[in-house]
Amino acid sequence: MDEEEIFGVSLEEEEVEDEVVTYRTYRMDLKNKRIIGKVDGIEAAAQSMFKALQTRRFAYLIYDDQYGCDVYNKIGNLDLSQSYLENDIPVMIEDAFLNDDMILGIDNLTFDMQDIDSIFISFEASTVFGDADFEGVISDG
Repeated sequence: MDEEEIFGVSLEEEEVEDEVVTYRTYRMDLKNKRIIGKVDGIEAAAQSMFKALQTRRFAYLIYDDQYGCDVYNKIGNLDLSQSYLENDIPVMIEDAFLNDDMILGIDNLTFDMQDIDSIFISFEASTVFGDADFEGVISDG
């Protein structure tokens, strides 16, 4: 049979198309701290990564417990050894992207503790739109 039934409506096979997901969101103007226009594609993925890394996990009721980055819960803690941070920070950064369908994975992650409460990070991100380099500072200040 060349028909498919969706919600009680029969559709011929050629009428059923694969759903194309569009990732379109508001563009954040970080300099002026406002929303201006919209963004999609690789820019939307980069903005999503930036936002996830800049958001402290568990700190805002608007986000569930899967959103944000745990790095803020570790940096500045003088009881943690450099060895612990070197092993744990890459896992925390990767974990920030686990629930984002646009981000397929990251490679070549490097980071440098700049001071007690900030880290410079750099990595290559694979997204559904292609690959991109990402770098920035995660800061709790």
